[in-house]
Amino acid sequence: MPAAEFLFTVLVGFASGFTSGAFGIGGGVITTPAIRLLLMQSSDIALGTPLPIIFPSALVGGFNYWRAGKIIPRVFLICSLFGLAGTVAGSFLTTLLDTRYLMILTSLLLLYLSQRTYSSARGKGLYAARSQEEGRSYSALILAFIGFFAGLFSGFLGLGGGTIMVPAFFFILRMDLKECLGNSLVIIAVLALPGSVIHSLLGHVNWAIALAMIIGVLPGSFLGSFFTLRARDQRVQKLFALLLLAIGIIFMFKEIRGLL
Repeated sequence: MPAAEFLFTVLVGFASGFTSGAFGIGGGVITTPAIRLLLMQSSDIALGTPLPIIFPSALVGGFNYWRAGKIIPRVFLICSLFGLAGTVAGSFLTTLLDTRYLMILTSLLLLYLSQRTYSSARGKGLYAARSQEEGRSYSALILAFIGFFAGLFSGFLGLGGGTIMVPAFFFILRMDLKECLGNSLVIIAVLALPGSVIHSLLGHVNWAIALAMIIGVLPGSFLGSFFTLRARDQRVQKLFALLLLAIGIIFMFKEIRGLL
């Protein structure tokens, strides 16, 4: 790999890691289009290569959230278990259904969640965090549903499960925002493992690109999680709302253009 391309790839990895650590998502929203459009790789490589990058990113960012006491073992275990089942089911559905119309509906959902998140940050939503008296006794059934649904979307539509888990944790379970982000991040690492193995065996992982991105991902994820843990919740909410808005618009434009 030429030196200029290597440096660019490392910088893309840093941006992906920072976004992943800061907002509890996989980072594929940055790495996939960069690999496809800027590094001029095939669509298979663009989809497969980001997966093994997620694990070290989540490991570093998740460590900061764990050290701050934001990782809840019950949430992590149940959502990971059912998320894996959802990922398998979603991957199977891709062979049976046309994803284009569902992607448009998903884009609308992301736009709605963006609006809800932004309104909550401005104090206009109905969200109220759990009090200390309520504790962390989250329903196993609801956790299983959230994990499975996030895995289903991840496997079926190729979206990072964090775009589903973070709003679900926040609005349904009324978790602390930084708990939402931290738990989402470590769960995504688990959900990425089966896909990493499968795509690697299929030859869909460019390891030169993956390793270069990991060099940037590690400090990026550390700094992203460090930033979020020290930032005000309202500021993080607004930034996450803008991220959901951007993802929703990008996928909406892409799918509508594909239908024309």
